[in-house]
Amino acid sequence: MIARYSRPEMSALWSENAKYASWSRVERAHLEGLVERRGIPAAVLSAFDSAIQSTNADDYLRREQETGHDVIAYVAEVGAAMGDFGRWLHQGLTSSDVLDTALSLRLIESLELLGKPLENLRTALAKQAFSHVLTPAMGRTHGIHAEPLSFGQVLAGHFEEFQRAHFGLLEAQKLCSTGKLSGAVGQYSQLTPDYEAHVLSKLKLSPEPVATQVIPRDRILRVGHACENLANAIERFALNVRHWARTELQEVIEPFGSKQKGSSAMPHKKNPVLAENLSGLARTIRGYVQMLGQNTALWHERDISHSSVERLALPDLFITLDFMTARCADLVDKMVIQPEVMKRNLDRLGGLWASQTVLTQLTNAGMNRTAAYELVQKIALPLNMQAARETLPADAFLKALEAQPAVVDLLGREQLRGMFNVERFLQHTGNRFLSVFGVTPDEVNRLFNGRVDTQSVPALQRKYRVTVSLQTDVLDTEAKTIEEHMHSQGLNAQLKRSKVFTISAPNADEKERLLSYISSVLRNEVMESISVEVLQ
Repeated sequence: MIARYSRPEMSALWSENAKYASWSRVERAHLEGLVERRGIPAAVLSAFDSAIQSTNADDYLRREQETGHDVIAYVAEVGAAMGDFGRWLHQGLTSSDVLDTALSLRLIESLELLGKPLENLRTALAKQAFSHVLTPAMGRTHGIHAEPLSFGQVLAGHFEEFQRAHFGLLEAQKLCSTGKLSGAVGQYSQLTPDYEAHVLSKLKLSPEPVATQVIPRDRILRVGHACENLANAIERFALNVRHWARTELQEVIEPFGSKQKGSSAMPHKKNPVLAENLSGLARTIRGYVQMLGQNTALWHERDISHSSVERLALPDLFITLDFMTARCADLVDKMVIQPEVMKRNLDRLGGLWASQTVLTQLTNAGMNRTAAYELVQKIALPLNMQAARETLPADAFLKALEAQPAVVDLLGREQLRGMFNVERFLQHTGNRFLSVFGVTPDEVNRLFNGRVDTQSVPALQRKYRVTVSLQTDVLDTEAKTIEEHMHSQGLNAQLKRSKVFTISAPNADEKERLLSYISSVLRNEVMESISVEVLQ
């Protein structure tokens, strides 16, 4: 990816040095397994560490020019630097055991890294949404004025989409958390499944249930789909910014530096270039994911047609999406929202946004629906056309309705005027915020003085699910009674007792302390296993 659309940390993760470092993590874990399970000399580990320090990417690439095979080149260079201990390097493995397991590690790291700018984006969007919960704006369908709504609710809708994208990245991490050491065609001719599980646990990976020579590529495609969903969410927001910034609207405009220029020809221009850039980059993400979709069908137990695609698509996908997410977060944080312009646009059609309410109340008052619709339309459409030519008074529609005796007789002037109260269209906004953010604007103002952060907004907090599985014979009396009754009914069931805790962590740095607590305090002899799953 060109430097223009790159950020250092993600770029470094997809560098040649990082690739070889991930291979070394796999090879070292394998050597540790050989020491622990096969009894080879422990000194092999220090020999490997020294060899990694004394060789580098240039050495491997130079050797690859001779071998025509990247993994053989790496093994040859590192093995030679290990001396006699080099004979244990890569023992029993095929190239894809290293390549695919290492790729899983980098995919997980990349997804975790994407979470950082996405967290900033979600936080910035939440702050803007809460700030504008009482800002009325014109809702538009087909690009045409419809009914008013809270601009904060509009932003809450975008937040919810980014929240789903966030959950998608977490799910993608689980899907790609597999590795393989099962050999040339996945049948464990050199190593055993137990050995594989032991080594992969060091890397916090699970064995691929059924591998060929490679890990199935649908897993990588699912990662791509999660990334595509995030790119789509960014583009939908960017597209709205582009619309809001149009001369005819100008409700939200991009930040514009004091020395910034919008056009080489027209000095008055302030174009939504950041949002347009995001829309364009989203197209490239979809292109990369389409490429990954063609990688899932490989010949028999594997061919190499997927390799070149992944060398291009995966680095560019993650580097580009990381840049997009960070740029979108900055755009959300610094965009200029103009409530007074929203009010001007709201009034532009003279109150026609109340047409549905008038229609509903006329039918409630006893008028035939078709007759009511035609009556309201007959009054509204000429005003709609007039508004295109001149500025209407904000109460033009109300005045036109009051001039209709049939309307006034059925509804009365007081009820009719009440239909034009904009606040009525915002009355359920607080409930929408509760469903999206886990807290209402009133609660944020009352309990946290309006502060929007991980302490006050549950949707911004980290959440973990800790599942403690107890040994099979550790069952309470009630559970044993249920198990015995199942057996008496011919059900060969065996209950496994587990306790599940859901933990909210407002502070990002609490994860490591949580894991430390679980491993050192919770664990005891009646526990079979403890698992920690990131929920949010």
